[in-house]
Amino acid sequence: MRSVLALALVLVPTVASAGDKQLQIDGGLSVIGFAYEQPILDHVSLGIETFVFGTYFLPWFDLGEDIKGLGVGLRPTWFASKTGRGLYVAPYVRTALVDETLLGLGGYAVTAGAFVGWAFGLSEKLDLRVGAGVQYIHAKVDDISFGTPFVAIDAVLGYRL
Repeated sequence: MRSVLALALVLVPTVASAGDKQLQIDGGLSVIGFAYEQPILDHVSLGIETFVFGTYFLPWFDLGEDIKGLGVGLRPTWFASKTGRGLYVAPYVRTALVDETLLGLGGYAVTAGAFVGWAFGLSEKLDLRVGAGVQYIHAKVDDISFGTPFVAIDAVLGYRL
């Protein structure tokens, strides 16, 4: 019985060490949405999100079209501190159903990137993460197809549960 318990302790990650569970509002450069984040290791949390997606900024730089859509994403976050505050690194992947008017949703977009930033404790329950990074955006809608690297901006307001 001890060996089974010891094995379980090795295989099951320690929960609630990288801060607390959070409900979040994600307001990055290309998304605005809601997320849930769960600590899974001493310095790592995993977030899932749903959002409204847009590339309104790409035509300004002649790098792609203005498309809009609805999507989901996955975001692991590593924190330098076990508290879930301070320096963080967050790679992510997102996918969205898109079109040019947000009505037909006849295409798709996929983005992947990473942020580096700082998580500030606004209060005992409220956190604000601010970061920057890079992302790659690929989209296809009808006869429009583009892919481009671009800067990424991270702004997440989190409520600790």
